[in-house]
Amino acid sequence: MYTAKHYRSIAVSLYLVVGLMTATDSIAAAETTVRIEQGTLSGVTDDGVAVYRGIPYAAAPVGALRWRPPLPPSGWDGTRTAERFGFICPQNIRESYSRELQDHFATAGVNEDCLTLNIWTPLDRDGPLPVMVYIHGGNMKLGSGSYPVYDGAILAREGVVLVTINYRIGFLGRFAHPAMTRSQADELLVNYGLMDQIAALQWVQRNIRAFGGDPGKVTIFGHSAGGVSVNALMVTPQSKGLFARAIAQGSAVALDRSRQAFTKGIPGPLGPSSEDIGVDFAAHFEIDGSDDEIAAALRALPVDDILAYQKGLQITFNPSVDGRLIPQDIVKVFEQGRQHDVPYLAGSNSWEWNQIAGIPLIGKWFLATGFLEGLSDEDLSIYDDQWTRIGVSQQWFGDMFLVSTRYLAAQMDKVSSPAWLYHVTYVQENLRGEVPGAAHGMEIPFIFGNVRDHPEFQRPKNVALTERDFAWGDLLRGYWISFAKTGDPNGDGRPRWPQYERATDLTMELGTEAVARKALNKDRLDFLERRALIRRAEFEQ
Repeated sequence: MYTAKHYRSIAVSLYLVVGLMTATDSIAAAETTVRIEQGTLSGVTDDGVAVYRGIPYAAAPVGALRWRPPLPPSGWDGTRTAERFGFICPQNIRESYSRELQDHFATAGVNEDCLTLNIWTPLDRDGPLPVMVYIHGGNMKLGSGSYPVYDGAILAREGVVLVTINYRIGFLGRFAHPAMTRSQADELLVNYGLMDQIAALQWVQRNIRAFGGDPGKVTIFGHSAGGVSVNALMVTPQSKGLFARAIAQGSAVALDRSRQAFTKGIPGPLGPSSEDIGVDFAAHFEIDGSDDEIAAALRALPVDDILAYQKGLQITFNPSVDGRLIPQDIVKVFEQGRQHDVPYLAGSNSWEWNQIAGIPLIGKWFLATGFLEGLSDEDLSIYDDQWTRIGVSQQWFGDMFLVSTRYLAAQMDKVSSPAWLYHVTYVQENLRGEVPGAAHGMEIPFIFGNVRDHPEFQRPKNVALTERDFAWGDLLRGYWISFAKTGDPNGDGRPRWPQYERATDLTMELGTEAVARKALNKDRLDFLERRALIRRAEFEQ
């Protein structure tokens, strides 16, 4: 039976424990409280890392601001708590998404007011750290910087400040209509998602010191549509000085054609201009009238109606050549040596076409028709007769990643900064024999380091991982972090990765071994490159 003395002892102990917890919470809050241009911000801690979620970097692009360049965000009074991710930008949510991803959409919510970013930074740091800004993929119509696979805690623990961003996607991120072109002629047009990325990078330049980051050592990196965005940012005049290095993963840029904003392009799937697509969009919704009436009606459309229309289309939302933000085809800017003079690392995987492998047969047929439109028998003669039309289209689709990545890396000889080229061929040990190569994006969870605790993040499917798989991921992540820190992927005893030059043609094969290969897939890639440039020249005559 307890005496009064016992109760007093228990009370004192509880007081001390509560006091200690309160003091610890106060210390954690103090460690994560920062002052940025908008006001005071408080983050949360995660095992030695401070995390800030849902920070607005631009005003909500809603109402009259839909399809306008991003404006600065509003400030706030007091301390804003950055515990929750911001809204996910509007998109069609696929039934095939994992339960974890479905839950994330439900928790974060989907809304046009989505221009936010997230930051992970180590609490224990000695001086400003390199910054890595990740641009998510998703064919420019899916994705979010808050996806669980992009959690930046592990990268932060390895000595960088990691930033992920949202940007407008789909029709909300890439849109043109003659009425808007005329009424908004004094401002940038069409490429609103790219404008958002630039606004996010500008915000990073102004604010990242508060999080322990060095604005002079910003690396942009992205996969798929994010890699395409990296290549676009390499040629955009408005992004000059906003980053010091660039990594384009799994991105493809057509050598013969790009979508034009206001004029028709080379025959094929990219032939219609952005304005042509916008006119069809407005006609679908029976919108007509004066320029001001058309613009107002377009901005009044419910988001759900836009997404429903978008879902039924097979078009790309890659950046369009508008003459100002994208001054010319990305390839031509690289050829002329007018890309930003920063170290450039790029590459692709050996099974890029796996992203279309699961589409039903009828869908593959329509895709094949679209992919191969405008291509002659001579253009496709490199492929063996055993390939069906669908098979040829899949092979051609995958090869375009290899061709364009190699071509852009070769054009870096026009500037003073070096390039490094890679080709991922690694397949998880327990997937070997089941798949033909490294799937599109299989490297992402290994680069972020989250795959050890979350094997469900794997692509193309979840399998039991081995220590060799983890070791490969550690090697890959080491290359990326070294590049962010020094502008060179080499160091710390990793296999030597030579710079890419057309004369030596050395590509780093990241397979069961990391080894520089000379003339990797050379005959096939040389042929496809030559045919693409012939098509472009014939069209421009």
